[in-house]
Amino acid sequence: MRYETMFIMVRVSVHTHHDSLADMVSEIESSSLVTLKDTPKVKILETEILLSRVRNPKVNRTSVKG
Repeated sequence: MRYETMFIMVRVSVHTHHDSLADMVSEIESSSLVTLKDTPKVKILETEILLSRVRNPKVNRTSVKG
């Protein structure tokens, strides 16, 4: 049997009463629940909620004439 670490990305939209993004993230990380079930050949050993907010910056592309 092998042990592997896998990262699962999940997109979550929320409605919050927090004014601070940090407070919202902290509450979700400490109080929310993510459930993964074992399969016949895979036993889930541990899960952890890790949140980040990623913004895709607009990239200004200019054509380069050479």
